[in-house]
Amino acid sequence: MPEEIRELALFPLNTVLFPGMPLPLHIFEDRYRLMIDECLETEKDFGVLLARQEASGADAGEAHRIGTSARITHVHRLDDGRMNILTTGQDRFRVLRLVRKKPYLTGRIESFPLEAVESYQVAGLTKRVSALFVEYMKLVREVLGDLIQIESTPRDAVGLAFLVAKAIQLSLEEKQQLLVLRTLPKLLQTEHVVLGRETALLRRLRQIQESEEGYVHGATGHFSLS
Repeated sequence: MPEEIRELALFPLNTVLFPGMPLPLHIFEDRYRLMIDECLETEKDFGVLLARQEASGADAGEAHRIGTSARITHVHRLDDGRMNILTTGQDRFRVLRLVRKKPYLTGRIESFPLEAVESYQVAGLTKRVSALFVEYMKLVREVLGDLIQIESTPRDAVGLAFLVAKAIQLSLEEKQQLLVLRTLPKLLQTEHVVLGRETALLRRLRQIQESEEGYVHGATGHFSLS
């Protein structure tokens, strides 16, 4: 077997994991308790795949084929056998073939790293995405009241791209579309477009909120200036 192709335990979930990002999980199904125990014993990662929306159950056969490997960093075992674990995204991968020889699914996978990370476009795109991301996060807090905990913005372009992909409020299918992009410039370009769209929407929502704050309900139920 070529070194770049290996077998990996697969965990279809209703989430999209990006490299470098944390993912806490509650493990309760017997097959996934077994999977986690085996990963811990062998010091191996497992693969997180987004389950397709039309799937009737968590089955890798009904999941997207590009995902991210997850490394277990903390385990808290409960008395009834369930466990809470903390994982961190490692590397993107592509499923080449499913293997059904265990209670949980595994797959033959190959690495799917971002390409063109040294492209001349990266520096300029990183600067623009970073600036827009800061404004976007500020508006999310002000308009939606959501507080997404981000300790610091990565200085490297790859780290920034994956952080933006995790933090931006999109559907899971849209996040999966970001995960499958092949090159770093394309990922940053796409994020710049999405951030621009979402930031413009949040600006309009803030204007609406500010205009409504200038009015109060009158005795007849109509709005009147305060």
